[in-house]
Amino acid sequence: MTERFVVIDVETANPDMSSICQIGLAVYENGERVDAHSILIDPEDEFDEFNIAIHGITPDQVQSAPNFAEALPSIQQVLGSNTVASYGHFDKTAMAQACRKYGWELSVSAWLNLHPVVRRAWPEEAATHGVALAKTAKRLGVKLVNHHDAKADAIAAGEIFLQAMAVSGLGVAEWIKRVAMPIHPGQGHERHVSTYEVNPEGALLGEGIVFTGALSMTREQAREAAAKLGCVPLGGVSKKTTMLVVGDQDIRHLRGSDKSSKHRKAEELIKKGHPLRILGESDFMAMLTNSESGGLSNE
Repeated sequence: MTERFVVIDVETANPDMSSICQIGLAVYENGERVDAHSILIDPEDEFDEFNIAIHGITPDQVQSAPNFAEALPSIQQVLGSNTVASYGHFDKTAMAQACRKYGWELSVSAWLNLHPVVRRAWPEEAATHGVALAKTAKRLGVKLVNHHDAKADAIAAGEIFLQAMAVSGLGVAEWIKRVAMPIHPGQGHERHVSTYEVNPEGALLGEGIVFTGALSMTREQAREAAAKLGCVPLGGVSKKTTMLVVGDQDIRHLRGSDKSSKHRKAEELIKKGHPLRILGESDFMAMLTNSESGGLSNE
């Protein structure tokens, strides 16, 4: 039986997750990469200098590129009816946000988050070193030629998944079932704020989350919702932080010293290579909705 899957990775123009400016696709069949694509997208939105510094894509480079709606049919053709994999939750949510922005719907049979795959394939190493793409690729001897280029990241993630299948003996369909099961006994996660009970079956299990800025909900409500998704609520930004949620009215307008200390510290960690995402409250709410409804498909 042919085993096919497609790895997708996206880059965004600014903190709005719908502002996709590049999509990378890597197609795998029977244990080998058979195709790869890099697609520039005009996000029809502003480019943030911070994002440009990460991926190097500028407004001039996408000036003649299609917008997301125009590019989606060809992307859908590559995805076909195959399982789609992404290295983390960001890419799935960004695609969902972009689809919502343009009134399109992406047809995916199954969506597999590779973070929990890595945690289950190499539980001890993941607990000690984390699951960041660059560090995991280096540890496994996977080439990552240009980190934060969507095509390069998609290829590296696909090679990591191939190794996970090899060491586990599990195929694509079996891994979809495996990630819904607990990690091996004794393989817990980092300590979490004692007042919140982290859901061990949550879709975002293992993410360390911090909130800042004006939210539409209280901090307690936000942390409780995050814990139900499996996130570890944290009081401040540190190396344990993988997600910083900023109030929507702040994330689009704050600049320089106007940003909160948490926001500035998060940006400093990202510049140092820490796997941390800064997102708005609406994007966080989309994650909640996607988790409850299954989103584009089950992970």
